[in-house]
Amino acid sequence: MGAEPETYELHHQDETHLETNPHLSRVWRRRGQQPTAPAVGTNRRLTAFGSVEIFGRGRVEVLCAEQTSACFLFYLQALDVRHVETGREMYLVLDNGPCHRSKTSQEALQDRAAWLHVIWLARYSPQLNRKEREWRYLKRDVRSHLDRTLREFVDSILAGLRHLGGTRIEVVDHVPDWFLDGHRRQPTGRSPGRPTGAKDSYKRAPYRKNEPQLSVAA
Repeated sequence: MGAEPETYELHHQDETHLETNPHLSRVWRRRGQQPTAPAVGTNRRLTAFGSVEIFGRGRVEVLCAEQTSACFLFYLQALDVRHVETGREMYLVLDNGPCHRSKTSQEALQDRAAWLHVIWLARYSPQLNRKEREWRYLKRDVRSHLDRTLREFVDSILAGLRHLGGTRIEVVDHVPDWFLDGHRRQPTGRSPGRPTGAKDSYKRAPYRKNEPQLSVAA
């Protein structure tokens, strides 16, 4: 790849969670005083799927509301766009996370086998993934404060992903509207509360009324 940089790219991919509560980092404080950080009433979380090109030619970043195979497919679609525009074959370094090893993800990777070559890392080896070391800078520089709205929260993360640098940067916003509306997960459309006629998944013990008490003679 080093001998033919216009033909190949090597990306290290990973994902991380970003919460509305500020990221705890180093802080100056007076001796003897405990520092405090503001927090939201109900914490919310987004997941960033991203990769960095090891020769400094940029990155592909996708911001989603969940860490699922469907969101990993959003990342692969962004990689499709980069491949079409650059014309380069790509090598992708992946860990063994569930969203990478699922049947849906494996089929999507196989469909791109002509130009996308996967390098699987050994289990529990984050030190071999260059992308792992970038998340600390994103959280330190972007998530060390409390945003006033969920829209500001999303925009600050997108700006922070672009600020990580590179000659070619693709940042895609896949945050759904239901997250911005304040929901923790996608609404089902059902009314809140226990559905009428719902049954427990386990059998309850029979209820005994006026059961006679047994006396034991001394």
